[in-house]
Amino acid sequence: MNKVIFILFVAVFSNLVSTAQTKIAHINTSELLSVMPETKKAQEKLQRVQDSLNGVYSELITELREKDSIFTADSAKWTPTKREVKKGELSDLYTKVQGYQNEAQQYLQQKEQEVYAPVQKIALEAIQVVAKTNGYAYVFTREALIVAPASDDLLPLVKKYLKIPETPAVAPKK
Repeated sequence: MNKVIFILFVAVFSNLVSTAQTKIAHINTSELLSVMPETKKAQEKLQRVQDSLNGVYSELITELREKDSIFTADSAKWTPTKREVKKGELSDLYTKVQGYQNEAQQYLQQKEQEVYAPVQKIALEAIQVVAKTNGYAYVFTREALIVAPASDDLLPLVKKYLKIPETPAVAPKK
C-alpha cells in the first residue's frame, strides 16, 4: 500500500515539476511588424501600386466628367437617336468606372497579401527561433488574449534577434 502511495506521489510530483518548468511568453505581433524595416519597404511598394491604380481611376473619372458635361450641355441640340446613343456610351463608361474600382480594390488586396506575406514569414520564423532558443514552450500573440497568466514579453528578444534597435518610450505630453 505504501509503495502505491509513493508511486502515485512521485507521478504527481514529477507532473507538477514538469508543468512548473513550462515557460510561457507573449508578443505583440502588430508592434513587431510595425518596427521591422521589411514592413516599411512593403508599405512603400504597396503605395506605388496604389498610386498607379489611382492614376488610372482619375483618368477614367476625368473622362466620365467630360462626357457627362458634354451630354448635359449639348443633349438638347441632338436628335433623340443621338441622345440615346450618347446616353448609352455614358452609362457604359459609368459601368466601366465602377468595374475598375472593384477590380482595383481586389487587386490591391491581393497585392497586399503578396507583399506582406514574406514580412510575416520573417517575423514568425524569428519568434519561433527566439522561443526555441530561450526554452519557451508556448508563445501567444498579445492581441488575442484578454486574460492570461503572467508571461514573459518576447518582443525585446525578437527585436534583438532581428537586429532592430530598441526605441525609447515616448514620454506623455503635458
